[in-house]
Amino acid sequence: MLRLFHKDELIGLIENPIPDELATVGDIKLTQAAESLHDVLEFFNDDQKRWQDDPPFPAELLEHWFIEDETGNRTEIDVPIINDKGEIWWR
Repeated sequence: MLRLFHKDELIGLIENPIPDELATVGDIKLTQAAESLHDVLEFFNDDQKRWQDDPPFPAELLEHWFIEDETGNRTEIDVPIINDKGEIWWR
């Protein structure tokens, strides 16, 4: 199982990761800590907003996203896309 972090805060637990050519896709179960990032996650889940609008939150929320593997190794990623079905895409 992989873990999604923003800074040192656990945002979600990821199962069934499948890499493809553009991103990795998986299933995510969000933690209560994800509520504090609701606006960020909602913004990036909306294709129109993500490509046409400026983010309505501080730029610092766009940094320090990580995927942590089972051994504790962290890989920095872009802000992930998480939909209402509990799916996550990241790269």
